[in-house]
Amino acid sequence: MLIKKFFVCFLMFFSFTVYANNTWTVKDITFKGLENVSKNEALKNILFNIGSKISQNDIKDSIKSLFKTGKFEDIKVVFSGEKIIFDVYERPIISSVVILGNNIIDNTILDKYLTKLNIKKGSVFSAFIENIFIQTVKNFYHDMGRYKFDVKILKNFSTHNDVGLKIIIDEGLPTKINTIKIFGAKKIPEREIISLFKSNKRTPWWNFFYKSIYSPQELSNDLYQLNNFYLNQGYFYFNIDNKKVKFLKDSNFVDIEIHISEGKQYRISNFYINGNLFEYRPLITDMININHDEFYNKEKINIILNKIKRLLYEHGYIDSEIIVIPEINHENKKIILNFNIDIKKKYFVRQIQFRGNELTKDKVLRRLMKQNEGKYFNIKLIESGKDLLEKTKYFNHVEIVQKKITSDSNKVDIIYKVKEQSTGSVNFGLGYGIDSGVSLNASFSQNNILGSGNSLKFSAIKNKNQKYTDISISYPYFIFDKTDLNTRFFYNDFKYNLNSISNLTKNTYGFESNLGFPINDTNKINFGLGYSHNGIINTEKKFKNSLLMKKISNTNFLKNSLVNDFTLNYSWIYDTFKYIYFPISGNQTYISGKHTIPGSDNNFYKIILDSEQYIPLNQENKFIFLSHIHMGIGDSFNKEKLPFYENFYASSANNIRGFRSNTIGPKTIYDNTDLENCIGYKNKNVCESIDSIGGNATFSTNLELITPIPFLDKIYSKFLRSSIFFDVGNIWNTKFNKINDIHSLKLLKNNILNDIYASFGLSLQCFSPIGPLVFSYAIPIQKNKHHQIEAFQFNIGKNW
Repeated sequence: MLIKKFFVCFLMFFSFTVYANNTWTVKDITFKGLENVSKNEALKNILFNIGSKISQNDIKDSIKSLFKTGKFEDIKVVFSGEKIIFDVYERPIISSVVILGNNIIDNTILDKYLTKLNIKKGSVFSAFIENIFIQTVKNFYHDMGRYKFDVKILKNFSTHNDVGLKIIIDEGLPTKINTIKIFGAKKIPEREIISLFKSNKRTPWWNFFYKSIYSPQELSNDLYQLNNFYLNQGYFYFNIDNKKVKFLKDSNFVDIEIHISEGKQYRISNFYINGNLFEYRPLITDMININHDEFYNKEKINIILNKIKRLLYEHGYIDSEIIVIPEINHENKKIILNFNIDIKKKYFVRQIQFRGNELTKDKVLRRLMKQNEGKYFNIKLIESGKDLLEKTKYFNHVEIVQKKITSDSNKVDIIYKVKEQSTGSVNFGLGYGIDSGVSLNASFSQNNILGSGNSLKFSAIKNKNQKYTDISISYPYFIFDKTDLNTRFFYNDFKYNLNSISNLTKNTYGFESNLGFPINDTNKINFGLGYSHNGIINTEKKFKNSLLMKKISNTNFLKNSLVNDFTLNYSWIYDTFKYIYFPISGNQTYISGKHTIPGSDNNFYKIILDSEQYIPLNQENKFIFLSHIHMGIGDSFNKEKLPFYENFYASSANNIRGFRSNTIGPKTIYDNTDLENCIGYKNKNVCESIDSIGGNATFSTNLELITPIPFLDKIYSKFLRSSIFFDVGNIWNTKFNKINDIHSLKLLKNNILNDIYASFGLSLQCFSPIGPLVFSYAIPIQKNKHHQIEAFQFNIGKNW
């Protein structure tokens, strides 16, 4: 027992002695080898100070701390008495980065990735990060089918431990597909299988220079699609047994072999729905539209699952789980599907929050929300809020985030993350027209004044024939956040060059004010009143034949007059467009009308229908069919004609492309008394004007096939697209009365069947910062005897 106590005491004394011998007090810390890193910066990463009592562990921890900075390649520690010397070898600082040889990857993309890896001027160079960059770029090029790709990073070290990097990329030649062969296909022809692959030897019709490039990623996608194809045909046990890619020696071609096992086709004999579904069971049963004894179809089942999930999502069950378990009868090749549905708990919306709206007020966004706080979660209403936020055009990005309060709670917060964009613009323009001369225009618009959601617009035009000013104010939520108010004040001084003898100047001012009543997200009706004061002045021109001038001057609708019109305005808008500027699907129909009310000097009505329908022809929305119809009718309630300034004219909304604007429709014709001064078309003993004086009826239709632009990258399809179009239509005067006196002004009668304008051509549409731009080249195929051809045309601000 005495020996044991003595041994314990000895161990304790020895431990204290060892501990004492491995600790000491630091009197000095020195660094050796520092060039780009200052001593003060290095000392910040040392875990002790001068005067501290330290051990070996403190030294090791300090070395680790210095290495974590990433600025040192090697660190050694030397002890000299109570002085510690850190002998370091710094990693070089990058002085420059130059990239050469890259054509497929743009420099901006490589620069972003290099910056992400911290390979940029002023950063520390690391061989480890260098290898990551090289491997990543190689993987990218391999996915592009460039297997003979190579990249080298040349390093030029200076005496100050700087290094200049020169990245040299050899993209090599693309690896092309020589053959694709399918082994094991018995029920489906090999040609049909290969037609499913994007990795095939087919050449797009618009690209004669296209070659099938081998891409591992593309081939994997093709095999995935092949698997789905068989599963959708009932081949429940289809399998891809093997895939072989053989690189041909001394060439850049590969042969691809795919070995498959088709198996047998299975049919669905029945299905069962399991789970406590409350009142939703009948709805879910109706969604499972699987017929008895139909072939198993994976895609159809997935669509059904998504529909059920969506239904439950619209009723607050955001965590529901649906598992389909098949029961297989191998002998009869039958499958029973068990839809096991666990709807779990129902969620309610606690709060709706908005983030990122620095200018736009919360109440402006909140009034657009269909989902109410305190009500059950409904994804349809929440997504509707997102769509309405995007339609304001205040934001270029809207994202929905749902945040559960706690894991055991049934409440969720909805957060709309928005990114605001500029909602104001100031534009100035200068143009020239044959008839109007030099034209100046200016406009100002602000669609979200001080974040209130209200808008103000102003525009002005000045040329030889016109002085125009327009100011409009819009209150989207004027009454109870349900009704909008739009008010417009206008002034227009316009000169009509009706013929070589007489000019008409119409001086107009007035206002329009409309209340809009939304019916739902896609329908809206408007009612309002308008007033216009029209002062008409006939300015006679001096010609040799003054008799003709007097006859023309005495016609009723050319006499000087002051006209005041009060109108009742109404319209209906239906809009289901997906995307505003480049729609890919949906319909937009606009029906508007107006008629005079008691107190007006005129007595007329006008009705206009404008409808556009976009129909995607494939899943990728590369090919889209567009049908556009524009039609209008106007007439007087009495025996008088529609006022000439209310006539329909060919414009960007109803013009037939290929013909100069304002030349389609009824013309003015004169008698033979002054044919020498005819500036239009001489037709026997009469002179017909060049420009149309308009008519009281119009109809036009535009049929377009929107197609991808050849050789253009897919990412640019959001800004550019082309189309092949066919236009047909005209403008008529249905109130024409035959007048036997040839010495009076009259309108050339148009036969609706024999006088149709039509054309076909190509169009290019571009979305620019100043609005949509449309370029078209058209060839007339049906035209009036006297016509004004304008093959190339250009429009700004037209939606298509």
